[in-house]
Amino acid sequence: MVSRDRVLSSDFLVCVKIYEYNEDKKEKIWFSKLVDVMRGELSQSTISKCLDRLFDLGMIDGTWESIDGRWTRTLKVTGESMGFVGDLYRATKENRINNRASARNFPFCQYF
Repeated sequence: MVSRDRVLSSDFLVCVKIYEYNEDKKEKIWFSKLVDVMRGELSQSTISKCLDRLFDLGMIDGTWESIDGRWTRTLKVTGESMGFVGDLYRATKENRINNRASARNFPFCQYF
């Protein structure tokens, strides 16, 4: 069975990750941190292109803040997109939990 997060576009993967850090983990996230967190999933250039599209669509916004003495543009999901992205996040989170449980019960499932 294919997991839901495997069929999400790169744009939505980035948006969901921003949502996860802002709403679930209650942490701020910026470009370089996002690249580190998504290492192995998406390349830096892909993340940059996704952010451009998400800004253009009005799905994310950025504010300049001083973090550890450096000015950084922190990212957040806009209010208009919060419900949609939140639903995506919950659906993919639930699916990841179910896949981990399946993989424990049926080790061969980790390959699908």
